[in-house]
Formats: sequence, C-alpha cells, structure tokens
Amino acid sequence: MRVLLVNPEFPDSYWSGRHALRFARRRSLLPPLSLITVAGMLPPSWDCRLVDMAVEPLTDAAIAASDVVMTTGMLVQKASLQEVLRRCGRLGVRSVVGGPYATSVPHELSSANHLVVGEAEEIVPRLAAELEAGTAQPVYREEGKPDLRRAPVPRYDLLRRGVYHQMALQYSRGCPFTCEFCDIIVMYGRNPRTKSPAQVIVELEAIRATGFTGDVFFVDDNFIGNKKAVRELLPEVAAWRERSGANLEFYTEASINLADDPALVDAMTRAGFTSVFVGIETPSPEALRETRKLQNLKRDLVEQVHGLLSRGLDVWGGFILGFDADGPEMFDRIIRFVQRAAIPYAMVGILGALPNTPLYRRLEQEGRLRPEVVGDQFGLTNVVTRLPAGPMIAGYRRVLETLYHPEVYFDRCRENLRRWKPAAGAARRLAPRDVRAGLRALLGQGVRAPYRRAYWRFLHWVLRHHPDKLARAIAQAAAGHHYITYTTGVASSLAPALASRDAVVETGA
Repeated sequence: MRVLLVNPEFPDSYWSGRHALRFARRRSLLPPLSLITVAGMLPPSWDCRLVDMAVEPLTDAAIAASDVVMTTGMLVQKASLQEVLRRCGRLGVRSVVGGPYATSVPHELSSANHLVVGEAEEIVPRLAAELEAGTAQPVYREEGKPDLRRAPVPRYDLLRRGVYHQMALQYSRGCPFTCEFCDIIVMYGRNPRTKSPAQVIVELEAIRATGFTGDVFFVDDNFIGNKKAVRELLPEVAAWRERSGANLEFYTEASINLADDPALVDAMTRAGFTSVFVGIETPSPEALRETRKLQNLKRDLVEQVHGLLSRGLDVWGGFILGFDADGPEMFDRIIRFVQRAAIPYAMVGILGALPNTPLYRRLEQEGRLRPEVVGDQFGLTNVVTRLPAGPMIAGYRRVLETLYHPEVYFDRCRENLRRWKPAAGAARRLAPRDVRAGLRALLGQGVRAPYRRAYWRFLHWVLRHHPDKLARAIAQAAAGHHYITYTTGVASSLAPALASRDAVVETGA
C-alpha cells in the first residue's frame, strides 16, 4: 500500500527560528516526529513517503499517486491541515488524520475519511489492517494509555537530509502536575509513561545513522515527570555518548523543581544535556495559585534559574500574560524578571484556553471565550481577560519590544554568559557546518543588520571577559536575530487588535 505522510504548514512564530535558519542553511528547525513515529507502526511492506510542507510543497501528483494520505497537526496548523484534507477529497484519495488538533476538536475534521482520536500506538496496527481489507472505520478512539516500552523506532530514514537544523526524540508522555491551562494532562494523563533506556539508545543510533550531528530535542513536555525512570536513563545515555563518540548534544523541557535536585542536573549534563525550557509563566504568586501551577510557588524562581546556569544547564523560559490576577503592573514585572533571571530566549504569550482544559471549561461557564481558537498566543487569543483588551495588547506589545530590543537582548546574553558555567564534556564538538553558520551570522548580523553596533559591542565584551564562550555567544546572537526580527512583525500585527478593542467584552477587574 502506498501511503503519503503529510505535515501541514506551521505559521511563523517565535518557535520557528526562521530568520536565523538562513545562517545554518536549513529549511526547518525540527522534523515532524509524530509522522515518522506513525510510519514506524505501519506494516514494513507499505511504501511510505513523507512530505513536510515546511521544507517542500505538497503537489497534487504526490497525493494522486498514493492509496491513502495520513496527516496530523496542532491547532496552529488547522488552516493548512484542512486544506490538505480538501485536496485529498477533490482528488479522490482517502485521508486519515490524527494528532492534537484531531484529538481536541474532532468535530472540526469531518472532511477526513478516517479520524484517530488519542494516542496511536494501539490504534494504527488495526487501522492499517482494516485499510488494506477495505473495512476501515470513520473514527478510531484510544481505549487506554499505550505502553511506550512497546513503541517502535521512528522512521528517521524517511527524513530529507540536510534540511533540519535539529533532530527530535520522545522519551516520555504525561506530566504529574495540574496547571489549569495545560492540555498535556488532558491528552496524555498525569502518570508519566517512559520508554526504556535501551529504546532511547536505539533511537539515538537511528538518528546518528542518518549522518546528523547537532542538537537533539527530547520533546517530552516534562522530562523529569518520572524522576526514577530518568535517573535510570541518564547514565545509559552518558555511556552511549562516550562509547559511540556521537557528536550530539541534547535539550528538553522540564519543570522548575529540577533545580531542587543538583545530582539530577549533574546527571543530565554528564549525559550531554546543555539547555532546558522551563514554564515559568509568571512572577506573580497570585496568578500561579490561580492557574494551579503550585510547583512554582514557595521558591525564588530567579535564584533557581541562576542555580541551573551555574551547573551547566542554560534556561529558556515560557511566560504568560492575561491571568485574572494580572493588573497593569504585570508588564513591567515580567520585563524585570526576565532581565534579572538572565533568560535570553523568553517566550511571552497571552493566555489562551485550549479545548478540554480546566481553563477552557471555567471560562466557558463564565462566558469569557471568543469563538476562534487558533493556538497562537502571540496576539489576541480566545480568552476575554480581566484586564481590558486595549491595555492588554498595548502592554504585551511593550513587553515584546522591550525584551527583544537589541541592546536589551544582548545585555541579557551578557548576564547569561557571565553566570553560565559549562559542564565538562556536555557540549558537542564544533562541526564544519557550525563554523560556516557562524561566519554567515557574523556577516549577516555584523555587516547587514540594523543593530550591528550592538552586536559588535556584545562580541567585544565576550572576547574581553569570556573568550572561551565565544561559540556560545555567536549562537545566542544568531538565535536573537530571529527573535528581534520576528518581534518587529508581531508588534506591527498587534495594531489592528488595538483598533478593534472596543468590540471586546470587558468583564471588569
């Protein structure tokens, strides 16, 4: 059977890195791990082809040459995903859709021939057999959380070589916490399930077999959700990395309580982890209690970020504006926090309510939801905030323009580098493509960028005070090019939202 796996287009965002990818001559930051994971579940006799619309166009000829098209998507991909389904229908090719969007709002995808709701491991083998027999059902629903220790190896061999800046690997699903806005516990549960260390090593070998060298993102929503399992995994990864000489380093997402466990942090850096994304969300204890992010309470978040930096883990941060407890002062509090914590990569968005989350249900009962859900936090979302829309959008715009003003961004990088103490052996060796990318960044930012003077002042400071961290500094500056450039566009796009604020329901403070 000929199957075409299609990853719909993502709109540009802070996550895409698009403006910096040109330095590395790569087309996309990350590959579609979900689709190559599904491909690993399909019968070996099937002829699988992958089209990632982030790196190549989807042609009618590719669709028509297939017996079935399998696609997926998040809420932010909904427009492209629905267009893919329309094209399949027009060409008379059967379509199967699954993933977060299909699981959250399956009624919006009725144009698909077959719908997979929930995790796929126990569904896909049955679906494949019934597709071959011509008896496939319209809807397949997850009946229980699958055991990830039985998951097959993703088909990394299907990926086009040389187009992705990083690789991706999933170790676990689920999170033990109860954040009101989060859909992870809704989709994957609060009991984190993991793969075995042996599985992870096999998947790392599969990545290495593609010839890739660089950064690998462990895409777990909370890598330390099951600490006992992680403690068993990390020594195995460290031993494999030393044994194989693989030129890979890792980053992931984790809750801030990682900073409570220096031994676990050290185990991560010994295994090759150099960075971690942390959902800090807000410096407001009231807002943290409101959203039930209790793991962030009763701790000095700035000191904990600094503690991770001092042990060799760089920290990237996620922040949210628009909680009910947020007043007009929150914009300056977020700016001060990000600067004090020295987090260069600070993702700040406005609170959105994802379908089926406790937040969505609460706001629906309160009549505080706008109808459109796009999954994009970088602008007006589906939440009617307590703070009126006009001040919210104006304040959000000021936060972005301040944090990603070139001078402010490079000041943050200086403090980050001053505090960061790299762990021995964690970072990978520089490859020739890294050097070439760095030279292109020097040209693009140091000669052509409007902020070139700030750029050179930053590099001069690094050479004077921390010359051993120059490669890291060039990489930070290159990433900053995307954030600085993208912020200009986001700030401009917020003007129409400001103009239409009078149409927004204001519920009072």
